[in-house]
Amino acid sequence: MANDAAGDEEWLARGGGDVADVTRYYDGWAERYDDDLADWSYEAPDVATAALLEHAHEPAVVLDAGCGTGLVGRALRRAGYSGVISGIDVSAESVQIAAGTGAYDTVATADLQRPLELGDDTFDGLVCVGVMTYVPDVEECWREFVRVVRPDGVVVVTQREDLWAERRCRQVIDDLTADGSWEQIEVTDARPYLPGHDDFADRIGVHYVVARVN
Repeated sequence: MANDAAGDEEWLARGGGDVADVTRYYDGWAERYDDDLADWSYEAPDVATAALLEHAHEPAVVLDAGCGTGLVGRALRRAGYSGVISGIDVSAESVQIAAGTGAYDTVATADLQRPLELGDDTFDGLVCVGVMTYVPDVEECWREFVRVVRPDGVVVVTQREDLWAERRCRQVIDDLTADGSWEQIEVTDARPYLPGHDDFADRIGVHYVVARVN
């Protein structure tokens, strides 16, 4: 269905942290990704965008961490954001499509399971939507997000409910709060993620984490 090149669609629900597998899957899916996500009523980019713009203090430079084909960048532009947007993603084919949308000022390939080749305090806001499924070490990744976002900047991240406890997400949030890395703004209950997808529907929702960097 969605990704003939990578095998059966159940891979999406299974997820996984092998970078080569993730890259291959999303490279093969890139051309059909937008249409498939629209068919599945995917609203996370718009929800995350609204959260960022509600809580950020007029962000001027935003990082879309795991930009894929550019759904978050386009959502930001539709919402009226006129600042700089940089996108990074492990899939070169997806990054190429994101670049062609015109929503991004810069795009590049990057692996979120490794330290980001980005300077400290570079961004005023960061959005990471639909990506943490493929990043087993949540704490290391979120600490990297805190590092590259300036103090008083806002981080918006999603995580699937079926991975929430397994990946210790609540504990990571509390640890980052306790050591002064960020201040929690909101952690939502699980909300619909891919309502039109047979393997997700009412079974797998998504949490939205919104935090302000200290």
